[in-house]
Amino acid sequence: MARRFGVSPNVVIGIAFPNRALFSWKPRARKLPTAREQERAPRKDETAMRDRKPDTVIIPPHKYDLERLPFAKRLLELRPGECIWPINDGTPFLFCAAKTAGKYCQHHQSRAVAVHRIAKREK
Repeated sequence: MARRFGVSPNVVIGIAFPNRALFSWKPRARKLPTAREQERAPRKDETAMRDRKPDTVIIPPHKYDLERLPFAKRLLELRPGECIWPINDGTPFLFCAAKTAGKYCQHHQSRAVAVHRIAKREK
């Protein structure tokens, strides 16, 4: 179709995509497995892989975090200029909320850099 109008295929797709209702839908034929493919061992269930959480670095609670807990705020309560470091792992998540010039207070900034360096060294 693109060749007939003298344009690129992307132009046709760009016009057809937002106007899908104007084009009839044609189901694609399903390829039936051959006898050889049927004899192969079954694949592992891929849904099990989706449920698996990625390996994460768990940062243990620090004495400073326990001291900040009474002043902690929820995410929606945080204002600009407050530390966004999560200080608990429960529901709801609570954040440090100490005054800062960036994302993290000085203590949590140093911990973030240290964790990054350790993770980099292990690779």
